[in-house]
Amino acid sequence: MRVSRLVLFLVASSLAAFWSGAVTPLNAQAPITFDEYRNIIAQTLALVRQTQATDPAERVSRLNRAADALAAVHQVQTPSGALVEVNNAELVGLIRDPQQTEDVVARLSALEFALAKPLPLLVPAELGALRDLLNRPPFVQSTTTPWWMEILLRILNFFDRLVENTAQGVFDVRDLLVLVAGVVVIGVLVYFVRNLRRNLVSEETLARELTPQDARTPGEAFDHAQRYANAGDYRSAVRQLYLATLFLLDERGRIKYIPTLTNREYLRQTQNDPRAIAALWPIVETFDRTWYGFEPISARDFDEYRQRVERIKSL
Repeated sequence: MRVSRLVLFLVASSLAAFWSGAVTPLNAQAPITFDEYRNIIAQTLALVRQTQATDPAERVSRLNRAADALAAVHQVQTPSGALVEVNNAELVGLIRDPQQTEDVVARLSALEFALAKPLPLLVPAELGALRDLLNRPPFVQSTTTPWWMEILLRILNFFDRLVENTAQGVFDVRDLLVLVAGVVVIGVLVYFVRNLRRNLVSEETLARELTPQDARTPGEAFDHAQRYANAGDYRSAVRQLYLATLFLLDERGRIKYIPTLTNREYLRQTQNDPRAIAALWPIVETFDRTWYGFEPISARDFDEYRQRVERIKSL
């Protein structure tokens, strides 16, 4: 009889903890798996959302329980076995503040969305290529003298020898020939630069006409992208779709479109908008690889890219 009462008490306690929305805290010293970390984020998000409908006193208690569970996570073990340090101190501080609940929900939603994406699989060949890249300048300082430095040192040595010989009254014929040749080369370069500047100035005085590749609205950019895709020029089509993305985000007030801004500056404009940055990040990444990195893109990849851009319309 006593055993039955004890079992009933434990079951009732477990149900009470479940319905109160408690998140099970983890050992701060032990790493957790990637799936466990995703579950912690999902549970924390659900608990924070529940607090929006509770009274202030109960809200503070539940927010602190959610913050304590997330603060206990310091290391996450990926499926490959690697340990990743996790620092959620700033997010934990926001969770404990009842005035920041809406911001916390937005950030946790963005984090849950990012963690839902499959982790990239790095093959040994890619790691080897990355290792070779990082072992070259500018990541590693070169011990050899650059070619332009060698030329500069040779020129300085020549003038030092020329001045020294002139001061001593000894003038080598070889030095004279080199000096005359240098003066001739400088004269030719000056003449060439002056003519080039005159031509550039005359061209700049004319107003630049709008070319067919320039788009002013999302509709025009989509039309240009379709024409390029039909012609098989997917690289130019990707650029037009990227312009359409910027135009759409500008129309919806998510960013301020300025042609002189870089891609990273547009991403920084959306850093406080989880939905916008989650939609814009893969579009920018594909555009950088295709347009600046000249990475080939297939018709299938282009269709997936176009679908991502189309989803911007629903933001």
